[in-house]
Amino acid sequence: MTYSGMCLHADPMFADFLQRFGAVATRARTEEETEQMARLFWFTVEFGLTRDEGDVKVYGSGLISSSGDAANALGVCCDRRPFSLDAVINQPFEIDRFQDVLFVVDEFQQLFDAVSEMERRLDA
Repeated sequence: MTYSGMCLHADPMFADFLQRFGAVATRARTEEETEQMARLFWFTVEFGLTRDEGDVKVYGSGLISSSGDAANALGVCCDRRPFSLDAVINQPFEIDRFQDVLFVVDEFQQLFDAVSEMERRLDA
């Protein structure tokens, strides 16, 4: 499973995720909720990693479009953690430097599940 930014965004399943994410993100009412949705976007759409046949691969647009960021993400200096919604929405990031921490999904269904859980939390 190899992704280029455009190919993945054109994939019907990923495109559905993006559309669903946008619909749920509009429900954020507070600065904290908006920040949580921004972090979820950052660590999935922009800087997401996936596991494919045991290997960690990049799928996020920010990683695909930057060889330096991609090399960092797959290198020894990056702490690659299993994807967890709570870990993701509580992990700060800086946009102007390589990421020290990134999250790995085992399957894209985890993205849908995370957005569904955020929807539940935002509607509570």
